[in-house]
Amino acid sequence: MKKLFDFFEYFASKPMILASTLLISWLKAVFDLVEIHLFNDWDVLIALLILVHLDTFLGFWNAVKTKQVSSRGFSKYFEKLVLYFSALIVIHVLYNLPSMAGAQVVLGWFKASAQSLIVVREGISVLELVGAIRPGLINPNILSYLKKFDTSGKLSDLQNPNP
Repeated sequence: MKKLFDFFEYFASKPMILASTLLISWLKAVFDLVEIHLFNDWDVLIALLILVHLDTFLGFWNAVKTKQVSSRGFSKYFEKLVLYFSALIVIHVLYNLPSMAGAQVVLGWFKASAQSLIVVREGISVLELVGAIRPGLINPNILSYLKKFDTSGKLSDLQNPNP
């Protein structure tokens, strides 16, 4: 029992350690709740964030090059982030719904397809901007391959480029 009192006495004499420990434990609890109930596909989120930021940077570069810079482009950035993150959260919630455990196969396909469509659509946008900034740099076959998947939504189109 004495060791327990020593432990509390130590933290009572160091309020910064106590406050930081409480803050870290609170943040960990919030993060765990987010990961369980809202979102835990961090690799998709990181890839999407990279592509969205690259798309925004290249879009700005292209707008400067063509002298068409406006605030509308930046408002699309925030709109895109909100819409993509909302879609990813809905996908995660549907896939992890306990009452839908019997439909995991169908929902797994939906999750993979929806995430792939979002990432591929953003990749197409990046490649189109690269092609707009430097014409002829991107092979048109690559864009048509990705656009085929974007149109059909079939994962097999990504795995089999020459059906």
